[in-house]
Amino acid sequence: MKLATLLLTLLLCTAARALEAPDRPQHYTPTDTILILGAVPQEIPPFVDAMKDARQLALQGIPYWQGTIEGKPVVVAITGIGKTYTAMTSTLFLDAFKPRLVLMSGTGARIDKSLRTGDVIVATVTHEHDYGSLTRNDMVYRPMNSPADGREVENAFSPPASLLKQADQAIASYKGPEVTANGATYTVKVRRGVVSSSDLFGVTDARIEGLRTRFHTDIMEMESAPLGHVCVELGVPFLVVRAGSNVAQEAPNDDYLRLGPIAAKQAAYFSLHLLKYL
Repeated sequence: MKLATLLLTLLLCTAARALEAPDRPQHYTPTDTILILGAVPQEIPPFVDAMKDARQLALQGIPYWQGTIEGKPVVVAITGIGKTYTAMTSTLFLDAFKPRLVLMSGTGARIDKSLRTGDVIVATVTHEHDYGSLTRNDMVYRPMNSPADGREVENAFSPPASLLKQADQAIASYKGPEVTANGATYTVKVRRGVVSSSDLFGVTDARIEGLRTRFHTDIMEMESAPLGHVCVELGVPFLVVRAGSNVAQEAPNDDYLRLGPIAAKQAAYFSLHLLKYL
């Protein structure tokens, strides 16, 4: 009986497991470069404006800017929208520039009702919420399978604890600006939270409630979890910064177009502050 229990324990330990990115790159010797990624052009300008000696270039047709911010060498690139473009761009730039860490900055729909447009979340964990079986009762989630012997991994991708501690220092010292949105003026707040991603721009009320109850999601978007997935699997440290734009809904386009630019700036402003600590 003891042997059977031990074998069962070993089996469970080698099955699904949560993944946390390492403190430093595992499969290459890192440069001093920090790779900064945004999904769409509107998420990039504050970084380019803050750069010294900025040069605009392209890697296999993907535009990027190279220079320094706060005296640190950076590469700023546009991933494109969605999981495939994010995974593709992230992998290409990791291979080309061997960064010491990756910082993603951008926007997302607000799942947590207490968040306001422009409030910022630093992701402690990211999830892909469209991986599994879509049934009449919503999603049935399952572990993912790695190319490493098909091993199962949990659908949860986290930055290293050391980077989150540095983010905490940045949060504690940040004085958020005032923004005006949706008929109110207020000071932007920043905190840790959960970001969930998929290739779905809008989702039903049932899915939104599921994101709240299953993953405790604060912000929903289309890029952070695939970035986390790539970085964890390839052994690269990363952080995700997302500012809330519109309230999550089935047809968010008009609200997103109106509120996305506000959120993009707030995510970038905090990310620029965060760079001082990285």
